[in-house]
Amino acid sequence: MSTNAPDFYSHKYELKLNGKTAKASDRTSWRFLLPGIVFGSLLLLLGICELFIGLDYTNPNVAQIIPLEEHVAIDPLITPVFFDIVFMIVGLGMIAAGVFSYLQYRKYIYDGKRVYIGLRSALGNKKIFEENIKNYQGVRFRIEFYQCGFITANKYIIELYHKDPNKIVPLYISTSPQGVRKKWKDYARYFKLPAVVNTDEGLIKRDLKNLNKSIQEMSKLGFVVDEYDSYEPLPNSIKYVRRRDKIVIKCKRIWDVYNLLAWFAIVMASGLIFIMLPKINVLRQSAPLLFYSVATIVALAIVMAIFILFRREKLVLKKNKIVNTHKYMFFSTKHDEMMKNDIEAIEVSENPATGRFFVSIISEDKTIAFGKKLCVDELRWIKRFLIHEVIK
Repeated sequence: MSTNAPDFYSHKYELKLNGKTAKASDRTSWRFLLPGIVFGSLLLLLGICELFIGLDYTNPNVAQIIPLEEHVAIDPLITPVFFDIVFMIVGLGMIAAGVFSYLQYRKYIYDGKRVYIGLRSALGNKKIFEENIKNYQGVRFRIEFYQCGFITANKYIIELYHKDPNKIVPLYISTSPQGVRKKWKDYARYFKLPAVVNTDEGLIKRDLKNLNKSIQEMSKLGFVVDEYDSYEPLPNSIKYVRRRDKIVIKCKRIWDVYNLLAWFAIVMASGLIFIMLPKINVLRQSAPLLFYSVATIVALAIVMAIFILFRREKLVLKKNKIVNTHKYMFFSTKHDEMMKNDIEAIEVSENPATGRFFVSIISEDKTIAFGKKLCVDELRWIKRFLIHEVIK
């Protein structure tokens, strides 16, 4: 992660400036931690039950399912006790991670002139920082990606920017882009600081008087220049299609390190299921309803994961609007759309969580993030092309 972009815990947060003072806490919500804690508890209980109870093959009821002679013939390469212990360790780890994540937090207090910051680690260590509001360089807007299972989602963050990452103050955090740019402007006006954003060219400051202007208006004033060259070679990872009434830009690249990690997780889970086949067969015969219910859920989860891993991004440029769609194996879905005359900024923005970049298309109440797996040069071509299409 970038050193000047702290990893905030919250997914929904706002420092409400109703008067001269304000305070808020940045903490991971139980809503995001509870699934991991519940799943970890189930793994822990499963490991304990299998380790201390297991299947008694001398029991007549069990012998009806797995005869004794079949049990004796089984010669596993790895003892079942090993997997029981692994389940217990993984379960404990997931529970501990959830508890420690909730214990750590940040508190922010603003008294009209100074900001006070309290940091508490998961182990209980505390640090206090304070800073005069005049020492902040601006109000920064950024988009951060976070992993939610197999799905990558966006977190929209507005913050008081300081060179010292410990003194950066979150003002607004949300997983919805609705109205984020307006809040960015409002915070910048309130603190009388410039609006700043991280791009491929570094930290760029935006004059407050131009934040409400569209790219088309900025072009007429000379602040935005059309630098697109129609003879420039098309980047290798981009597919360009000109149709009768629209232009389509597709990302050919669908693989990155996160896809590989996801496939590794699927392969490991499949291997674990294969190893557990003898016990799964017992469950099928002893509790068929539970078995088929769990099998259906697992199958649907695997199918959904494969669809998501093969997803491609696509931009459709029509006469008056830009449509962002997601292309799956057999169908496409419209993710978002934006009218061209509403677009106020097109930037190659940084994702501090990975150090990579993407194209952000921003209006007053929407943000489209495109090209998360492309390199910077390819994203710059998309930026130049989009600006050309919006202002021509």
